[in-house]
Amino acid sequence: MVLRRFSWINALLCMAQVCSVPVKCSLQRRLVQTCHHLLDSMGGAFPFRCLDDYVLVPFPKAAFESNTRQETVALEKSIYITLEYINSMLNDHELPDQWTSQEKLDYFLHIVFRLIEENKCVMSKTQDSLDDFLKREASLRAYFQNITAVLIEKDYQYCAWEFARFKILHALQFILNNDSQ
Repeated sequence: MVLRRFSWINALLCMAQVCSVPVKCSLQRRLVQTCHHLLDSMGGAFPFRCLDDYVLVPFPKAAFESNTRQETVALEKSIYITLEYINSMLNDHELPDQWTSQEKLDYFLHIVFRLIEENKCVMSKTQDSLDDFLKREASLRAYFQNITAVLIEKDYQYCAWEFARFKILHALQFILNNDSQ
């Protein structure tokens, strides 16, 4: 009886270990969808009272274009860099109390961190044109620096965070619409 129970426990532990091993270097689309949904549900539509604080910051669409097979690695790296910028922006500053749920925010940040950890190996992939990736990275850096500048200029007030949330949602939606995997 004890041997049978021990065998079952070992089998369950082995199965749990195998099932919990993450898939490396493959963006899990459902996790990005979950992130988008969580962030969207934290504040709803862009508040009408914040329209005066809205600043035009064009999204760097070119960072996510992939017309050829060779550009796929650059696209994967762009997605990875975007996730890092999102993680950094939301972890480095105090977030607004008005966002509906600290639990949702923590879950969102956990998923973003997980996506970053599971896809670190993307950055070690080689590609034909380093210049192509450097241009993409520069445009993403400028985009997120502009968002951060708005946060600083508006003293991290609620409407500035709503602007940042709106721009992050746009980035996540763009990843979902243009991810080739």
